[in-house]
Amino acid sequence: MQKSVQFYGSHRKTIIQTHMQELRYVEFAEDLQRNLTFLHKRSAELTKDLEEHHRIIWDQINEIRRTEVDIDIKIRACKGSCKQTFDHAVDNEAFKAMENKMAQFSITSKRRKSFFKVKKLKLQSADRPTVSLTYRKIPIVRTELLTKFEDIEQHQVVLDEALEDF
Repeated sequence: MQKSVQFYGSHRKTIIQTHMQELRYVEFAEDLQRNLTFLHKRSAELTKDLEEHHRIIWDQINEIRRTEVDIDIKIRACKGSCKQTFDHAVDNEAFKAMENKMAQFSITSKRRKSFFKVKKLKLQSADRPTVSLTYRKIPIVRTELLTKFEDIEQHQVVLDEALEDF
């Protein structure tokens, strides 16, 4: 029994330190999970904002093109009656390049939407065998506080998967 007391005393500190490190690790993993979830939600919000701005830019490009065409029509109509005119031409290549870049952005932004699996690290209480009353009645167990680590809550680490759409 004395050997058990020595063994218990020498290893208890190491076991407690390992237990505390594991608890800190799980807390850190939970914090990272919360941050990752927040970032995914924020990314989804920003994607919606970006799509809205993309739509507004398309509308502005189309409005500029209509204005250019209107100006071109008015200048051509004025050539015969106006004293001084200048040559004006709609830059179709520039508009085509803008449309290509906007279409390319649309394809790229739609490709990134996907489902992913989120793994959440959780602690679950572990079942422990009950300590017999005969063990607790041993005098050295009471005097040396040999608790079989009953004062430490036992857990097991579990990965919980959830399918989320962002």
